[in-house]
Amino acid sequence: MAFFNKKPLTIILGFLVALQLSLFYYYSLSVNREYRAEKADLSSKAVMLSSNIEEKVSIVKGVSSFIQTVGFDAEPALINQYLMKAYNNSSNIMNIMIAPDGLIRYLYPLSGNTAILNKSLLLDPNLSSPGLIQETITSRGITVDGPRILAQGAPGMVIRQAIYNGNSFSGIVSVTLKIDDIENQLLLKDSPMYVTDEDHTFLFGNQAHGNEEQVTVPIEIKNQHWLMGIPFSSHKKWEIFRSVLWIDISFLLVMAFILYIFWHQGRFNRELERMVSIRTRDLRISKRLYEKLAHYDSLTEIPNRRYFMDEFGRLLQCAEPTQTYTLFFFDLNRFKEINDTLGHSTGDQVIKTLASRLKDSGLPFKLFARTGGDEFVMIFSDLPREQIPEIAGHISLLISETLLIAGAYLSLSTSIGISLYPEHSLHKEDLLKFADMSMYQAKSQEDSNYFVFDWELREKLEQKTMISKYLHSALEREEFVLHYQPQINAVTGQMVGMEALIRWNHPEKGLIGPGAFIAAVEDAGLMIQLTDWVLQEVCRQLCEWRTMGMPLLRTSINISNSWFYNRNLIENLLGVLEQYGLETNMLEFEITESTALLEEHYPLLQQMRDHGIVVSIDDFGTKYSSLNYLKHFPVNKIKIDRTFITGIGVSSIDETIIKSIVYVASQLGYDLIAEGVETPEQAQFLIKHDCPYIQGFLYFPPLPADEIFKLAS
Repeated sequence: MAFFNKKPLTIILGFLVALQLSLFYYYSLSVNREYRAEKADLSSKAVMLSSNIEEKVSIVKGVSSFIQTVGFDAEPALINQYLMKAYNNSSNIMNIMIAPDGLIRYLYPLSGNTAILNKSLLLDPNLSSPGLIQETITSRGITVDGPRILAQGAPGMVIRQAIYNGNSFSGIVSVTLKIDDIENQLLLKDSPMYVTDEDHTFLFGNQAHGNEEQVTVPIEIKNQHWLMGIPFSSHKKWEIFRSVLWIDISFLLVMAFILYIFWHQGRFNRELERMVSIRTRDLRISKRLYEKLAHYDSLTEIPNRRYFMDEFGRLLQCAEPTQTYTLFFFDLNRFKEINDTLGHSTGDQVIKTLASRLKDSGLPFKLFARTGGDEFVMIFSDLPREQIPEIAGHISLLISETLLIAGAYLSLSTSIGISLYPEHSLHKEDLLKFADMSMYQAKSQEDSNYFVFDWELREKLEQKTMISKYLHSALEREEFVLHYQPQINAVTGQMVGMEALIRWNHPEKGLIGPGAFIAAVEDAGLMIQLTDWVLQEVCRQLCEWRTMGMPLLRTSINISNSWFYNRNLIENLLGVLEQYGLETNMLEFEITESTALLEEHYPLLQQMRDHGIVVSIDDFGTKYSSLNYLKHFPVNKIKIDRTFITGIGVSSIDETIIKSIVYVASQLGYDLIAEGVETPEQAQFLIKHDCPYIQGFLYFPPLPADEIFKLAS
């Protein structure tokens, strides 16, 4: 106190200086925060603009893929029908155009666009900005032309892509957008926002923005580099300054009050004592609140993982010799889709509602907690084993009851893993781990949504871990081998091809089928290396058979989606074939439907076809594509999945599906083969319905290379 008595004025002045500096810093931060908020809102508008144009880019890609499939020489009615359908399935576009060799021959709709029909993009300067047609052709990518005044008279943009036949330019497809439609979609006409090019030349939006400070964000769309901007209002700065001024005045009033208190030492001491008392009380409250936050989940207000582990450990330590505990570990199936589609706030509300429902359900649990995300645990004491299905069913029923969250009706399901004390372990960590394992096993079951841990599951998981551990060295030690399953013409009995199937010749476990390790290969990121090895080994084996005098047959290889991201794929592939002196028609690549549906792979698939490599769809009909997609797939062949073959003579639906696939394939010119044929009845059905090419155990299982040689000889 003596220090304050001697130099009170110095302390007050120092405080005032610090206050002014702090308020200035706060003002700067507030202005910067407002600026960032404006920029964040502007960024969202920029994303909407980019997404809007990218949506139209997808139309160009679709038209391009269609033309690459049917060719420019297809029936005009077919092309016009596709253009009409693509236009009607889209919104806010002016027209869709196809120009073989640069001449606009196909245009939809004609209304309002006749001014450009039958004109040449290469010769008419009114149809594009200078140099952009040549840029579209040379880049082989998608370009955006505009905004500019279109030949039709309105301001707009044109999205184009050049079509190539091999290395030869064959035409251009494009989609035209009106600037008015873009502005209406983004509500730019009622907003001060605007869009300029890199040189700040106005393109569209609100041009009257005066001399105010501007907030801008870049927009990169294909070959265009724009800036979206909005004036940063000086009114907001004044609002912030006014609020800071009020704070400053308030602090000055507080300082005056402190000076008054300073001269009344006694009252000051009593006030200080009161503040200390309040602070002590706040600390006690904070301590209690901290303890609650440390042990309870803030969203659901039920125990959290930390509390659960501590309490579960205490229960096990105090357990009587005859005491049993049953641990239920469960989560919500496909809960991520709720967060992704409806938002995390809706997901939080779902978790909170279900936690409350389970807590008040009347279930005789000893402990109920949320361990994280959408995962929950329940501990039951002395629960008879025969009651486990009843409890699991009760939990499933509670979770499956329809929820009304944010105006959406949600129906959820759960998967439950169960472990038992002391049967499975005496330790809480093991019991939780075993229940977690069992939950994921329950997810893979179709007949039940719960699974009670057993040692067979642990052995299977340990085997998977062992496989993942030794995968990296298996390639180096050349432990993988290939077997070949013949493909037969069931009418003539002649072998017409083979499929290469990989096996792992493990030094301890023996020969392991691909089902046991392919998933681990994907997880380990080794699929590209393994596929390259299979390709090399197949070509080497074909070369060896040719040297031995065996007639060569086309051999198919299963290709994963990840292999398509291999750099220089086509060059490396052709290099391997050249290394072994093999023709490209000796190889067939089998891809899944999901891979075939990815348009980004179409150019590579088309290049393979152009080089004479057969591309087939494996397991056709088992995923989410339809027969309608076939006309877009750049493939040669369809492989009917074994799940339909097993239905022959059993399921009329499977038989009808097979007949439909055969018919559509014949109409579109695709080759066809059926896999998994195991009975004469299945073979006769396929022969009768024009699918004579067969692969399956009815004729041959997968065989080692030396047995294939004996068979072919």
